Amino acid sequence: MQTETATATQTRTKMFLDIPTAAELAGFSIRHFRRIIEEDNIPIVQIGRKFFILGRDFNNWETSKRAKRPMHAM
Repeated sequence: MQTETATATQTRTKMFLDIPTAAELAGFSIRHFRRIIEEDNIPIVQIGRKFFILGRDFNNWETSKRAKRPMHAM
């Protein structure tokens, strides 16, 4: 269990996360996560043909998502 948590934390602190990886970490499908990016105005960066989320922006979004979640859902 510790290894999974450590690996997920290391992945989230990477400088760039591609959309499929970020969606998997967040627990959403790629399509749904793209919608979340639009609705929550998560900044994205395009490098070549691929789109990425900065690790710090993903962490900020995830922290704000947790803060908005009702206590009984945790």
